[in-house]
Amino acid sequence: MFQEIIAGLVARDERIQERIYIHYWGYLMGISTRYFKDRNTAKEVVNDSFMKAFKTMYDFRHDHNLVDFQKTFKAWLAKITVRTSLDRIRANKSALTYIDEYEEGTVGYVEVEERLFAEDILKLLHGIPDLHRTVFNLYEIEGFSHDEIASLLTIPVSSSRTYLTRAKQKLRELYKKSIEIN
Repeated sequence: MFQEIIAGLVARDERIQERIYIHYWGYLMGISTRYFKDRNTAKEVVNDSFMKAFKTMYDFRHDHNLVDFQKTFKAWLAKITVRTSLDRIRANKSALTYIDEYEEGTVGYVEVEERLFAEDILKLLHGIPDLHRTVFNLYEIEGFSHDEIASLLTIPVSSSRTYLTRAKQKLRELYKKSIEIN
């Protein structure tokens, strides 16, 4: 599969786009759904990400090392998806929730076992305000610094720290509530 992708990139063969789309769609959708509750918005972001990737993928630098290619190409696509998600969030910045108090609501049942399932984590993440979820994703999952987050979202560095703290607090509260339901 990956040798085929490399060969397609080297030959600048546009037919390889379909293989890439099919292979990576689920992975990129997973990234996008961490940022957006609405599945249709998440799908649009994934499709926009592929469009951006397809415009520049033939210039993707690789050394034909299969293992390195798998990691770097996947990371490159993930970075495009995160950036596209942030672009969408910035475009709808007025819709971001800048609140100090959370609306009370239920997250619903979260699986109580030794580990949480991805669906359960998404339920919890979608239970917090958009801006807090975005900062949490960028810092805890994507590995951005508070300085980088502040720059990306055009917020003060101190706000990035505050939103992260509040996100973690709210996630703990929601998790505790969800296990009390049982």
